[in-house]
Amino acid sequence: MRALLAGGLVLGVGATATLAAWVDSENAAGSFTATVFDTEASVNGTTYADHPTAPGATIAFDTSGMSAGSVRYGLLSVRTKTNSVAGSLNIQAATVTNGTTDTAPLLGDALRYRLVRSATCTAAAFTGTPTWVVGGATDVRALNTGQNAGTTVALAAATTSAPGAATPLCFEVSLPTGASNSLQGKSATAVWTVTSTSAQ
Repeated sequence: MRALLAGGLVLGVGATATLAAWVDSENAAGSFTATVFDTEASVNGTTYADHPTAPGATIAFDTSGMSAGSVRYGLLSVRTKTNSVAGSLNIQAATVTNGTTDTAPLLGDALRYRLVRSATCTAAAFTGTPTWVVGGATDVRALNTGQNAGTTVALAAATTSAPGAATPLCFEVSLPTGASNSLQGKSATAVWTVTSTSAQ
């Protein structure tokens, strides 16, 4: 009799161990959207368009011939397009092409330039304390040099209904007073690339 009772107890424990646990779960999802960063440029401060490939827009420098001591001014404005986030821009060194039959000395090697942030693009923009982008008060650079080290040129963010405020850039291109007499009749074309980077 005692042996049978012991066997019954063992069978009861085995039946309890086979019960299953309850299971439940939860889920969560996230949606993501990328920002937009897009720019456009103008050479007259009014009409803006994309210029993704060289030579791009033609800056309206005075097209009359240059002699030693001549200075020319030209405006380029850059802004963000509607819906774009803010950013900054960087002026790269110009790619210079001289006249196909020209020999040394070359006009492109002799020309010098400076660049300030100014919507008024005349000699007055380079007096006083302008915001220098390339060069400085007594620092006039070769065309194949770019933006001053450590300089940041901001691009304002756009809104959902309007482009951002324009960042105007005024170029001053000069032929030094001591330029070689052998430069007469020679030509050069400079193409500047403006690289823009989003702030976020």
